[in-house]
Amino acid sequence: MKTKILLFLSLAIVSTACNKKYNKQLDEPHKAVEVRHGLRFCEGTVPYQQSVLVSNFGTENLFPLNKEGKGYIVKLQNGKVTPFIHADGILNAPKGMAIKKDHLFIADVEQVVVYNMKDLTKSPQIIAMPPGNFFVNDIVTDDKNAYISVTDAGKIYSLDLSQIDNLSSVPLKEFASVVGANGLVLDGKKMYVASYPVDNMTHADNVIYIIPDINQPKPERFIERTGQYDGLAMHRGLLFFTDWDGGKVGYIDLKTKEIEYMTIEGVPLVGAADISINNDSLYIPMLTTSEVLIVEF
Repeated sequence: MKTKILLFLSLAIVSTACNKKYNKQLDEPHKAVEVRHGLRFCEGTVPYQQSVLVSNFGTENLFPLNKEGKGYIVKLQNGKVTPFIHADGILNAPKGMAIKKDHLFIADVEQVVVYNMKDLTKSPQIIAMPPGNFFVNDIVTDDKNAYISVTDAGKIYSLDLSQIDNLSSVPLKEFASVVGANGLVLDGKKMYVASYPVDNMTHADNVIYIIPDINQPKPERFIERTGQYDGLAMHRGLLFFTDWDGGKVGYIDLKTKEIEYMTIEGVPLVGAADISINNDSLYIPMLTTSEVLIVEF
């Protein structure tokens, strides 16, 4: 028993030391690889094997609620962009994405579009949102459901995935209400929700929320710092976020709730959207400048 206790304490000390070293590295100014080729108003990212998929509006002008049908998805790997889903007239302003059981879920204007990744030539499934839900923003999944945020309605919906090849006939269920519900991330049974103001003016309710147990969805304020929060990502006990209010990318220690901001040399962060972390690199889509920043930790 004594040996086990000593081993546990040793592991805890090593873990704490590693986390402190990691946090110190994050506090230092970072250089980013900037990727622009093949991107046009890129908003969403999602890890896919050794790459990251990036959603693009593809339009001449930036309008997050456009219905022009020019949206497309690319694959970003080793700094190179290759087509993944061409503009097919179905995607309009694709935003957040999720991958589950070889299906790619894409949040789009008034709808969720689901492609079968085993055969991208197949027509995708279309899940129409309830009337009045325009700004469909992000999607996360667990073993049973997809959770879909709608910013203008301030709603999160759940979609049962048990019939994943017949989703168009599955009714959406209202899961929770969060003002300006935007970026989502799951951490076990916990869900974190970024709040973005629809009028682009930061209000007292625009914070990051937590739903402590998705089986009993009761949103609570996780932090009190207000902002125009967009993307969320989880890594090594830290919750990374983007904030359009002043152009920030930062992270929150989940234990202490301390907030720190990252400095990326020579790059303003206004327009940072739906971030992802893959292979110890942070992918930051810059919606307004049509580029992705890749920051290695």
